[in-house]
Amino acid sequence: MNKKLLVLLTAALLLLSATACNQNPGTTDESGDTQDTNDSYIVVGTDEFGSDVTSQVTTPQEPEDTQFDPTEQNPTFVDVTKKVVVFTAVATVRTSTVLADNNAVGWPQEGKLLDVTGESENWYRIVYSVDGEDKECYIAKTVAADASVLDTFTPCEDEEVEISEAAVNVRSYPSTASNNSIRGSLKQGTKVIRVAVSEKWSRIKYEVVSETETDAEGKPVVEIKEYYISNDCIKAPTADTEAPTEAE
Repeated sequence: MNKKLLVLLTAALLLLSATACNQNPGTTDESGDTQDTNDSYIVVGTDEFGSDVTSQVTTPQEPEDTQFDPTEQNPTFVDVTKKVVVFTAVATVRTSTVLADNNAVGWPQEGKLLDVTGESENWYRIVYSVDGEDKECYIAKTVAADASVLDTFTPCEDEEVEISEAAVNVRSYPSTASNNSIRGSLKQGTKVIRVAVSEKWSRIKYEVVSETETDAEGKPVVEIKEYYISNDCIKAPTADTEAPTEAE
């Protein structure tokens, strides 16, 4: 083989290897666009022995089905009036249902409620404020879902429940339809506080430690969020649990 060609091939392979070893995948939105920073949470909890455990959870942003492409060139929308809630850390609002760099106009964060005026197979048509003016925009169904589901929960006085399975996913939206809603996991034996319950899900208090925000003492800000776990994975409080006496 020509020595010059061999040298060029070797250099190319080394360059590819270096690139692969140093690439930072970051996170992606519903379009698959890579963002510059990793969106992750530091989760603090306890294991089955009562010891404190800390884990870093990276928020998944890609659709559960990696072959799914939400682009619709000529979508057919049915008029509806309802609200959806963003269940990913960040979503992308677009001026059309075509995935492109030049049609993104907003990035609502997790928990944001949006007014829907129509829906197609893969998209919601919404009313969204752009530069102070309400405009007709679109958001993919891979990052937002029907907010009325959240109203089906019955509040309950803070009660302690225990994880009964080896591990249970903690989600920002009460559905297993998309892995985009997973925010962490809890091990068997972990005890959490439940604040509301539906037929299949429990709303719990879940600690999220910020990677970017700190308090006056320089410590990471801890935020208590309300997330969801399946009722099939917990031990509910028993009716014969003794209440503490005044002396206790």
